Amino acid sequence: MNSLLEKLYVPGHIEYLILDPNLVILDKSPRVERFAEFPQDVAIGQDARLSFPELVGSETIVQQIIAGNTQNSYLEGITRSSQAGTPLYIDFNFERIGNNAILLMEDVTEIMVLKQSLLQRANEAELLLSALKASEDYNKKIISSMGDALFVTTGSGKIKTINQAAQQLFGYSEDELIGQPIALIIEDEQFLLEASQQKLSSQQFLAGVEVLCHRKNGGELIVEFSCSVIQTRIQGSPAFVYIGRDITARKNAEIEMNKALEKEKELNDLKSRFISMTSHEFRNPLSSILMSVDILENFADEWSEDRKDSHLQRIRQCTTTMTSLLDDILIIGRAEVGKLEFKPSPLKLTDFLQYIVEDIQLLAGSDYKIALNLSPSLDGKIFQLDEKLLRHILTNLLTNAVKYSPQGGQVDFEVRIENNWLHLTIQDQGIGIPPADQEHLFECFHRAPNVGDISGTGLGLSIVKKAVDLYRGKIVCRSELGVGTTFQVDLPLNGIPKS
Repeated sequence: MNSLLEKLYVPGHIEYLILDPNLVILDKSPRVERFAEFPQDVAIGQDARLSFPELVGSETIVQQIIAGNTQNSYLEGITRSSQAGTPLYIDFNFERIGNNAILLMEDVTEIMVLKQSLLQRANEAELLLSALKASEDYNKKIISSMGDALFVTTGSGKIKTINQAAQQLFGYSEDELIGQPIALIIEDEQFLLEASQQKLSSQQFLAGVEVLCHRKNGGELIVEFSCSVIQTRIQGSPAFVYIGRDITARKNAEIEMNKALEKEKELNDLKSRFISMTSHEFRNPLSSILMSVDILENFADEWSEDRKDSHLQRIRQCTTTMTSLLDDILIIGRAEVGKLEFKPSPLKLTDFLQYIVEDIQLLAGSDYKIALNLSPSLDGKIFQLDEKLLRHILTNLLTNAVKYSPQGGQVDFEVRIENNWLHLTIQDQGIGIPPADQEHLFECFHRAPNVGDISGTGLGLSIVKKAVDLYRGKIVCRSELGVGTTFQVDLPLNGIPKS
């Protein structure tokens, strides 16, 4: 790499990056960080797009240059804020160097400032001094050469001048825009109102206003506009100059970066909740098992068989609890990686439902009554259903209905068929779910604050939702604090319905 650089003359005022086809930094000039949007990310081995967001989307161009299909490529007029707070303008130039690409960066601030100054002076000369008619061609050349879109409007907002960059950016020809209202391009009424209220006597102007615009073909783009008012040759008839720069790529890169950061935050929160939940849910049964084992080791010879069986039963119960928790975690994991599948098979629904209810009723005890109300149309019929997914749905919903009704009572379980859909309704008379928590019902490890010391992992409803989604079914929750909760699950019969 150094030998290539020695052959390549790079002037001292130009900084550079050596990039591989994937835009990974292989080498850099000593002071290239001063041109970066994020200087802390400029390092050999890093993706150059992290520090220079403008490179997002240039991968194909770089690869074509390296392959020799394109000699070079330019990206002009990139803006940064300098340490002094003034704009810093940079030009990018991609060229091939060996089997890689070199990105040359040049500070063109003085040139850009000069161009803007010349443009301003030329416009003032055109509008204020009719005797300088000969300068019009010169001014037009400057306007045409601008990389930013330029519009000049009358005081009433009618477009009277545009440059080539504006035509290319918005997809209109000059004839299509001349005489049209600027609102055809800029739809932000507040910005247009503030722009039109500027006074000639004021030294201030609107700058850096981000506006959502539409191209002629309907495509959306985000443009950063500035607007200033200038005097024309006719006294009392000002004109308004709008200069806009397309920042769509930059804003999209920011949005994607923010999404990635938000996703990382969600994953960190999920990890913390998982560790907290598993620590709590495993600690109690493990402590009970250890205590029972210690007691049996030290006192088993002195106890009756019934007393020994009591501790063995506690060990079995705790083991079952932990196994159930691990099963729930495995189900969630399989669902996340797409390995939880929908596999319907013939199922005699009435027998299956009665078995589920009897099983939950046995665990619930005599303080609860699970009332199963079956539609007569179900009697004895066989349907194509996924027994495993259906078991996950019903077991979790019925168990929750019992668990969160700590005072006991009745759980109503209604099953009916309508228009080839299976409708399952489970209603309890429990503690209810706070309104603020209802939107988070199906998030992993989320539990409402009113559950108190009622044990749980926050995984049950997540499993239910994933199972219902695999069915392409629907689930609705209605709940009122202190009154109870109703879950309505609708599943298609005889397989997944066609989209």
